[in-house]
Amino acid sequence: MSETPVFFDNGTTRLFGVIHYPEHAGPEKAFVFCHPFAEEKLWAHRVYVSFARFLTSCGWAVLRFDYAGYGDSDGEFESTTVEGHLSDISCAVSEIQRILPSLQTVGLMGLRFGATLATLWASGNKLSGPLVLWEPLVDGDRFIQDVLRSNLTTQMATLGEVKVTREQLVEEMRSGQTVNIDGYELSYDLYSQISDINLLRITPNVEDILVVKISRSRRPGKSLSTFVEQAGAELEFATEDAFWREIKVFYDKAESLTEVTANWLETIYGKDR
Repeated sequence: MSETPVFFDNGTTRLFGVIHYPEHAGPEKAFVFCHPFAEEKLWAHRVYVSFARFLTSCGWAVLRFDYAGYGDSDGEFESTTVEGHLSDISCAVSEIQRILPSLQTVGLMGLRFGATLATLWASGNKLSGPLVLWEPLVDGDRFIQDVLRSNLTTQMATLGEVKVTREQLVEEMRSGQTVNIDGYELSYDLYSQISDINLLRITPNVEDILVVKISRSRRPGKSLSTFVEQAGAELEFATEDAFWREIKVFYDKAESLTEVTANWLETIYGKDR
């Protein structure tokens, strides 16, 4: 297998990615990885790389890429929008199809907000391959409120008190300012667009969908259970720590998550190593 960095364009914006190639030439199946939000992308990076390499050992090609405003792609985070991320995914899908014309199947894989974006994209576009959703965020408003809470936590740690409430942070964004979230400047456009997301209101246009709840328990929660039922997805559980956060355990790979996902893919596409 080999790994090759690539740059590709979304209009005037240059996006960066890495293509993981399987050993045999002319692969017929591939995944595009949709990364999670802000710092969660950083902490999940090693698991993404390890899983991409695992997939290539099973005959899949993989494209990992940075949305505009992230990593080595052009743009500033404060200018990003949900629509922009979805457009970037479209370009990534087109790019791997261009580079590998032998492909018959292209799926999407995402973690947390990346899984949410993959679902949104698949509801408005035809996906020829599977949709693999690791810990998807069903309720965008609940998620973005948790994101704002991290600003309050930072205030407590650095100032000893909360000087600007969550409501005041929202008003600051509404007036045109940005709010710092772990080093990322969050705009009102992105905040409001994420707030409006509810996966229970959409139907992904995909036949094969895997949802993996990452937890030490086997309780998916009501909203996730409803989403799984409405989407006609299969629900599995993986016993892992929250590796998308800064935790004491270093995650080079998520073995339970990899096994669950690999077993599901094998039932659909067979074993190809």
